[in-house]
Amino acid sequence: MTAYFGFEPSEGLKNDIETILANLAKKVPEPQYHLSSEISKVFTDEVIDNLLLNLVGVMQNHGDGEGSGMLKFLGGFLKTVMHGALKVMLGKCDNAEVNKRADFLRKRLLQLPNDKTRLGFELPQDVYDHFQHCFREVDAGNGKNFTEELTKTMLMFSDLSLVYFFDDFISGLNLGMINRKMASVTRSGIHKESHSTIKKLIPSLTDEQLKDFSAYFKAMLVER
Repeated sequence: MTAYFGFEPSEGLKNDIETILANLAKKVPEPQYHLSSEISKVFTDEVIDNLLLNLVGVMQNHGDGEGSGMLKFLGGFLKTVMHGALKVMLGKCDNAEVNKRADFLRKRLLQLPNDKTRLGFELPQDVYDHFQHCFREVDAGNGKNFTEELTKTMLMFSDLSLVYFFDDFISGLNLGMINRKMASVTRSGIHKESHSTIKKLIPSLTDEQLKDFSAYFKAMLVER
């Protein structure tokens, strides 16, 4: 069995990814960079929504608290930073270059047996096991006693997400020295803010909010 993290993309994003991959496979002559750039923007937003902003509504089921504000701030920060970076890094290119960029989509598109289409990545077994242990304890009502383990696990997960959703994407772009430097600075900012938020967020959650958090993330973890 292999563990994965993955969220279900919107129908529009899923269709656009399937369309561009099919077009590239057929080597259509029409330029694909417009569609490629649009996919990159929507993909970025849906990653941020599924990892952060959708959690706001989930956790408000049991009180607002500090958590919602932290998530809104981090989500807003990431979208602002990434929208600015994408605007600079994505431009007109030929279909051969688009095909190189599309390797990121091919790797992130998970079509697992007996499962819905997901966007995500393979999860190290130890991280998956730590998640499941924390979630079992949370479900049993012991969540506040396991916030340290859950925090450490979320920090590991955050670093993995940065590698698979940011580094892998950047590696497919033909960037000059200045844009490479900008990408490095952007990555450092994302890493710093993400770690800071996780360390504050998890301990601030009530038992009921931890259960909501657990249920939400558990649905994005799968073994096949």
